[in-house]
Amino acid sequence: MNLDPALVDALFARHGIPGPWAPMPATGIANRIYATGEVVLRVATDHPEGVSDARTESVAAPVARAAGILTPRLIAFDDSRTLVDRPFSLWERVPGAALGLLALAPSQLADTWRQVGRQLFRLHERVRVCADPNGYLDTPGREMDLRPLLNRLAASGRLDAATAEGVARLVGQLAPHVSGGGEVRFLHNDIHAMNVMCSPAGELLAIIDWGDAGWGDPALDFAGIPLDAIPFALEGYESEGPGALGTFPEARFVWDKLRAALDAACDQRGCSVPLETFCRFLRSKGG
Repeated sequence: MNLDPALVDALFARHGIPGPWAPMPATGIANRIYATGEVVLRVATDHPEGVSDARTESVAAPVARAAGILTPRLIAFDDSRTLVDRPFSLWERVPGAALGLLALAPSQLADTWRQVGRQLFRLHERVRVCADPNGYLDTPGREMDLRPLLNRLAASGRLDAATAEGVARLVGQLAPHVSGGGEVRFLHNDIHAMNVMCSPAGELLAIIDWGDAGWGDPALDFAGIPLDAIPFALEGYESEGPGALGTFPEARFVWDKLRAALDAACDQRGCSVPLETFCRFLRSKGG
């Protein structure tokens, strides 16, 4: 539900932003979004993560931008609750569209993901400190024991016996390459096609929505990238830092994808675990 227009006027006016403005479709669930030609207003929703995400990105995005990462400038973050009973923020508007809304040729799409990979390396390499006096940053991590989840799915019949067996074998093969992860780095932790802003030709303009940012294994920043796009993002990443993700990072990528697929199968009947797709991806990388 959109906010009262008079309230939106007041939120913009509080920080000296003139209209006119219009509501924008939200690509996530944590914000209501309104924009003038130059500025985007994001108001946290009642979603359980709305307030925490707003606070996290108010800390993370300015640090990333100061390190030269393509992300919009934070104009103001207001958690005073004087006009609205939740935090809101004002951001420089990026004149582009989300990658997930663009119909790009395969070669353009591949190049966009290479650009994303280069930005991720720079983020991981350049941001070594992020002041967080109120503890707003997230704590990105991964579940290291997938057996309880797998057992639940098998017992409920949501995974057939052959698939459950194959998943168990894959987990066993991946585990030695996943334990320990990589050296801790500063992460965006929510990279996907709707958080990548591009020109109509696919030039990367900005990475947005820093509400899940924090410190963790840098391979986690590939978890939301489509599996078939990961090779391009990794190519871009390693063009700036060869070997920076360690030996066989593909094992960590597939582990995270597998965990997401198992979660989806638990939450929704009919969701399948693309076991052969994961195995084919690993075979293509020599795993």
